Amino acid sequence: MRLTKTTILAVWAIAMTTLLVGAPGQASTPFAGDPSLTDREITGEHRGYTNDRLFVRVSDEKEMTFVVRIPGDQEEKWHTDFKTLSRITVTYHQGPGDKLPVATAIRAAEK
Repeated sequence: MRLTKTTILAVWAIAMTTLLVGAPGQASTPFAGDPSLTDREITGEHRGYTNDRLFVRVSDEKEMTFVVRIPGDQEEKWHTDFKTLSRITVTYHQGPGDKLPVATAIRAAEK
């Protein structure tokens, strides 16, 4: 009887740990299971910014607005790193609760 109680307790502990922490090898990003929420890239003309928003002209008839959240950029250096009207490439994703796409990286566009 004691072996059964110990086995049940061990199985219960493993199950609770897996539920709370996640299974080994399980992706840790909040949108890892949904392929529609993967990072995308777009290249266009830097049209300006306000606070945390970036405006990029993608084509003559399309302009996109991004909320910029670059990991590690506490001082918002992206405001001065790229000149207005320069060509930039933006890496972004859009989650189900996001009104605007979230830019996670900005770099100068390749020629």
